Amino acid sequence: MKNKRFWFVGPAAILALALLASSSAGVAQQAQAPAGVTLPYAGRLVEEAGGPVSDGLYDLQFELFVTETGGAASWSETHAGVAVSGGAFAVVLGDTNPLPKDAGQGGWLQVGVRGPAQTAYAILLPRQRLYDASAGYEDAAVSCQHNHTGEAWTINNATYALRVENTCTGDGIRGVAYTNASDYAGIVGVNYMSGPGVYGNGFGGGPGVAGYSTGRGVYGNGVDGVVGESTTAYKSGVYGLFSGAGDGYGSTGRGESNFGVFAWGNDSNLQDQKGDILLQGANGEIFATGTYLDLYTNDSMWIDLDNDNNTANAYFEILNGSNSSLWFVSESIGIVSSVKQSSLVDTATQGQRLMYAVEGTGVWLEDLGTATMGANGEITIAFDAVYAEAADLSQDYQVFVTPLSGEPVVLYVSAKTPHGFSVRAVTLDGKPAACAFDYRVVAPRLGYSGLRTELYSAPEMVEKGLP
Repeated sequence: MKNKRFWFVGPAAILALALLASSSAGVAQQAQAPAGVTLPYAGRLVEEAGGPVSDGLYDLQFELFVTETGGAASWSETHAGVAVSGGAFAVVLGDTNPLPKDAGQGGWLQVGVRGPAQTAYAILLPRQRLYDASAGYEDAAVSCQHNHTGEAWTINNATYALRVENTCTGDGIRGVAYTNASDYAGIVGVNYMSGPGVYGNGFGGGPGVAGYSTGRGVYGNGVDGVVGESTTAYKSGVYGLFSGAGDGYGSTGRGESNFGVFAWGNDSNLQDQKGDILLQGANGEIFATGTYLDLYTNDSMWIDLDNDNNTANAYFEILNGSNSSLWFVSESIGIVSSVKQSSLVDTATQGQRLMYAVEGTGVWLEDLGTATMGANGEITIAFDAVYAEAADLSQDYQVFVTPLSGEPVVLYVSAKTPHGFSVRAVTLDGKPAACAFDYRVVAPRLGYSGLRTELYSAPEMVEKGLP
């Protein structure tokens, strides 16, 4: 039973009252308790990590001591083959060796556990206090209606001031504040060291900490106000749900002088599909009610369209106030702009000016250059290697030439091939002219030949139900 721990179902005060109840008759015992009594006793065995021990039959050894440590046992009893399921078990103390009337003089319970295939008992420390021996017997009919008003529990070792564990379906601790003021809370936890003020662990699938209020359900104030941790796949460390009528927020983060929400996801790979923020549902939306929405980055920014590669026409679009498209980019159509496109240039004396893009009826690639004729008035120009691979030169393309000469010459294209073109120059009397000239070549972009002023049907407007 190495690394096993045992915890009581409820506070020690409850067990103190229960000690006086007979398991056979269930009748409250008065101060004149019988010579031997029994105690219904339930508990839970957990591993060091907090999860329940394996199901099986366990031997349990119980002993009562007058002192918290040391001394001799005033009573003992062994229960063999106790069924443990989900860590929970239940026995009746005094069933085989009745508890003596003066059991109150031995108010510290020590438990030993021996698991399947083990030979020795593991003693679970510290001992658990049943009740104050000096308080005497009380009427158990008072039930559990008790309080700890004004109490302060102080510890100075690495354990808990209070740990309550419910092995049934109820709450471990429930705190209720009926005073209608924001500074009154059902439960307040304060830790002056580095640990949490309130720590909750939901082993059965429920929340570790749940808060219900007409104000703040859970309020945390500290270095990290509220910390939630989940070890289950696709579950949340902190889960916020707004289920009321009208508008509301599942979670709210507000930073008076810094960030309202801090998110830190998997940073191992930009393309691992494990981002810092996940927007679930059919439509992920980020909405800013103010004047501006700023997106900052200390380096590069990516927008990854169709990351799962299952949409033929994934797109990114910028709309105006009337939901009309201003700028649009998609996998199938490319880039579409409904407004003029321009570049901003700085001039020496005319300030910053706009230079407008030239639009065409097709998808063209151009190349410009200057060459000089040979002595025979003829030259063949091979296409630039990059241009030759980017343009579709197997189709008909256009070549425009302009002579650079001090006298009139006639310049013409004599041949065109996928590899280049030839130009000849003659004077007006038909003699070869050795002149220089400028040229401009226009050809379709490879893969876009024959595409000309195609009809645009705005499929994204149909998807969003916009006009």
